[in-house]
Parts: sequence; structure tokens; C-alpha cells
Amino acid sequence: MTESANGAKSSQATASVGQGLAKLNVEPEKVASFLPDAAAAAAAAAGAKAKAQPKALGVRKWLAVNPQGEVRHLELAKMRVTAALGVQLRDLRLLDPQLSTSYPSAILARERAIVVNLEFVKAIIAMDNIYITNLEDQNTVAFVEELQRRLQQAASAATAAAAGPSAMYLSQSHTSLGMSGSSANLAGQGPGGVPLSSIQGAHEELPFELRALEIALDTVSQYLERLTGDLEAAAHPALDALTGKINTSNLERVRRIKNRMVRLTTRVETLREVLEKFLDDDSDMKDLNLTAKEEERVELFNRHMRSGAATPFDVPLPYTGASGHEHSGGVGGALDAMTPMTPKSVSSASSDSTDLEDDPDVAVVEGLLEPYFLQIDNTYNKLQTLCEYIDDTEDYINIELDSHRNALIRLDLVLTSFNASVALVTAITGLFAMNVMLQPDHEGQAPYSWFLIVAISTGVGAIAVFAGVMAYCRWKRLI
Repeated sequence: MTESANGAKSSQATASVGQGLAKLNVEPEKVASFLPDAAAAAAAAAGAKAKAQPKALGVRKWLAVNPQGEVRHLELAKMRVTAALGVQLRDLRLLDPQLSTSYPSAILARERAIVVNLEFVKAIIAMDNIYITNLEDQNTVAFVEELQRRLQQAASAATAAAAGPSAMYLSQSHTSLGMSGSSANLAGQGPGGVPLSSIQGAHEELPFELRALEIALDTVSQYLERLTGDLEAAAHPALDALTGKINTSNLERVRRIKNRMVRLTTRVETLREVLEKFLDDDSDMKDLNLTAKEEERVELFNRHMRSGAATPFDVPLPYTGASGHEHSGGVGGALDAMTPMTPKSVSSASSDSTDLEDDPDVAVVEGLLEPYFLQIDNTYNKLQTLCEYIDDTEDYINIELDSHRNALIRLDLVLTSFNASVALVTAITGLFAMNVMLQPDHEGQAPYSWFLIVAISTGVGAIAVFAGVMAYCRWKRLI
């Protein structure tokens, strides 16, 4: 009995070892040589069984980037993400990389997060982290690297600003020397490709969620502009070649370019409409400023607490995350920070709101979105110009084809008239051959003069008919 019990315990231990190895992505077969035969077999079997078990449903890989540019790899279930960040399940479906062609670009402002679906950028932006998915795309990897670089530079600039004006000047000088000067011309950017907001003073710095949104818009805008430039570079030679010579290969080349242009125009127009919708609605822009909403929530809470007329469910409590300050973005601490909002609290918050047109929080978001709207609008105008150029080329080709078609019709008319004239000669010849009686001349042969008379008269008649038809066609301007 003791040996059997020990054997069972040993089997359970080896099985747990095998499962642990499988979780650590270690092949149990490589460790089997260090274990006894029975233990090695049990460990290998347990590891294979653990490998065969599918992953939990709804678990997705995320990449979390904090304001300092530090990166963490996470595997979070859908329900945990929705509860912690205040998003909905349909928002996560919007970010599914496998359904990227089913949903257009969108920016959705939620209570404690911003859902961003812009081309390859599929992320949820909270107040203290940005959670990025679609990590298999190379463009997403490039976006993460750019995001890290800018956040780290912004953090170093903030540290230098806190250390003193001279240190901040040296930090900006090193940054501008290390990067290309042409990137300073980008909308909303300073020297070295750093957004202008990141090199302002500590009091003028944009909140993290707006800085992350700015980097996402900048990356996507440059990506679409680069695609537009590549399309223009390929379209103009193809259109010129088609204008010079119309053949099947040139037509197929232009057709592929036009298909690319239509798809790209749809993508650019969608993003343009998204930004235009936010710029036309001040309340939507205010919803993007999560930090301002949180500060208003805290101020409202403190006001009610000072007045002494508040009950626990009258106002929403501020959320406190793992970073120590009051916010609403962290996955770690947001589950314990959720407090329901009653209709009474919502009405009190709306009654205390100021005029949105003069709200500085709205002005900050408007100043962020407007340069990228202008950049996207410029890209859209380039595509529209290219579309008009293609349409003009098509009109020119149609005119040229119509001209060739008219020439063929004129040639067909000439040939038909000539055939009718020749047919007249043939008809007269056949008629005379069957019905004209000729008296024999000397030596029993018909006189040669009759042949000359008939041939010359029918030839002259055919020429006269052909000339008459041509004259009539010219009089009617048919040829």
C-alpha cells in the first residue's frame, strides 16, 4: 500500500512538473533524460496533454505602454478588459485584427478610455496606459517603437524641465541634433519629431491619453500620405504610357492603379470624416479629454462633500489606480474603483458644466485634431486630383477611340460603295453574256468591237456611280 501511494504521489508530481514545463514553453522531452524512466514518461505525457489543451476563450494578447515608454506584454480576457477600462464587447470586436476589413476607422470616446481603430493602430487608450493589439502587423510594431521613442523623449524633457531651464535646453539641443530637421515640419511636432506638447512646460503638457492619440494620428496620417505618394508615383507614368499607346497591358496597368486609388480614397475619406465629426461637436471633443473629465468628477465630488449635502451615491467617486494619483485608466486598480452614477449625479454634472465653446479642455483637443484633419484633408485632395486626372485620361482615350471608330466607319462606307460599283459591272456582264445575240463576223467569230463597247461603258458607268456616291457622302459630310 505504501509503495502504491508513493507511486501515485510521484505520478501526480511528475504530471504537475510536465504541466509547468508546458506553461513555460519548455519541451518535456528535453528534461526527460534527467528523470527516472517512469517519471520521464509521466512528465512527457502530462506536458503533451497540457500542450493539447486550448487557450481560454476570449483571451487576447495586449501590449501595454505607460507614459514613460515602458512596455509590458499582457494576456487579458475580454470581460476583464471591459470591466477595467469601461469599454464594451462590441468595441473589442472592432479591434479584432481578423475583422479589420469589416469595420472602418473609428475613434470612440468611452467613460474611462478611448477606443482607437485607425488602419493598423488598434488600441485602447486609458489615462495611464495604452493597450495595443494586432501585434503581428509590422506597421503596428513600427508604431509601438515610435510611441516608445516619443514617450521616452517626452519623459526626459519633463525631467529636464523639472531640473531647471538650462537642463531642459540641453535636452532639447541633444534631441534636435540626433534627429532629422525635416521632421520638425510635421503638424504638431517640435525638433526631433517630438510633439510640441511634449516640450512645453509641465503645466502646458497634454494629458497622456491625448499624447498617445496624437502619436497614433501622426503615424496613420504619415502612413496614408506615404501610400498616396507611392500611388501618384506609379499612376502618372502609367497614364502617360496609356495616352501614348492604347493596348491591353497599359489598360490593365491603369485598371489596377485605379482600384488601388479607390480603396485608398475610401480609407482616407473615412478617417477624414471621423476627425471632422469630432471637430463639429464640442461635446465629443470634450469626451476625448479623459483627464479633464476626471478632474471635473473629482471637483464635483469635493464640492458635494464640502456642502455636506451629498449621500454616497449622489456623485461618482474618483478612480484611483496603481500609479497613486486619482484616475480611471489602469487595468490593475480599476476593478475596485468603479462606482455607479445615478441619474441625479448625471444631471448635477450637466448643470455645472460651462459653455463648451469657451472650454479650454475642448480647445486643447481641437488644437490637437485640427492639424491632422488638415493633413488628412490634403491627402484626400491629392487623391481627388489623381482621380480627376484618371477621369480626364479616360475621356481622352474615349475621344481617341471614337475618332478611330469613325475612321473605320468611313473606310467601310468607301469599300461598300466600291463593291456596289463593281457589282454593277458584274451584273451587266452577266446580263449581256446570257441575252445579247451577236452576228458572226469573219471566220465565224463575234466582232471584238462589241467587247470593247460593253467593257468600256460598264467601267465608265461603275466609276460614275462610285463618284456620285462619294460626292453625296461629302455633301452630307459623312466622310
